[in-house]
Amino acid sequence: MTTTHFHTTDNPARVDFWKSLLKIEANVAVTLAHQDLPVERILQFVPGVMIQFEKPCDTPLCLEIDGNRIAEGEVVKVGDKFGLRITEICNREERWIPLVKAPKSDASK
Repeated sequence: MTTTHFHTTDNPARVDFWKSLLKIEANVAVTLAHQDLPVERILQFVPGVMIQFEKPCDTPLCLEIDGNRIAEGEVVKVGDKFGLRITEICNREERWIPLVKAPKSDASK
């Protein structure tokens, strides 16, 4: 069972700091598949070249934020564009790290 911790403060400077963190932009990418290729092959790319991946067509796509895999999902059509419907959050415990250190308990004295 995962325990969620909420940090609160009455310090207005700290509240403004936490709010400013929410305005930071991050690079969000949806990845179909990865493959390592030799540079020699990459230099031979021309329009029309096919690159085959080992990943099956019905496998979920990966949602990455700043290069870190955080979720998986399926492609959906949104008007004339595409979107990603998130189906699974990955490594939830590892992604959320408290920004404020918890006070030491009396047991550690």
